Amino acid sequence: MKRVWISIVMLLAVIMCSSVWSVAYGGADEIKALLLRPGGWTVEWRGASEGVSEYVFEDRGGKIIVKIETVAWNMSCEKDVTITSEAIKHDACYDTGITLHFDPNDKEYPFKGESQKVNYKLKAK
Repeated sequence: MKRVWISIVMLLAVIMCSSVWSVAYGGADEIKALLLRPGGWTVEWRGASEGVSEYVFEDRGGKIIVKIETVAWNMSCEKDVTITSEAIKHDACYDTGITLHFDPNDKEYPFKGESQKVNYKLKAK
């Protein structure tokens, strides 16, 4: 009986450690895989003005780019993306220096951040 309890405790410890690790650590590969989802992202932004854009991330030979479209302004562009273990960085069509932090615990808006003047949050489409 003692062996059974020890086995159960050890199994629970392994499960808890692996769960904490996967929630606490996104990692660049996990972030990249999430960004490249086929449906793209709805981006809500707010600064001097506010609006909604659509982001689609693509892997072009190991280089990640974001295709940005803001229908209300009839504007679109493509920008390079840098992925770290905690965030992504890119420019937008008329904004620069955007850093979006990955929060694996936020299922609705897993990426949130800002540039010097604008706040952004991304929601999966």
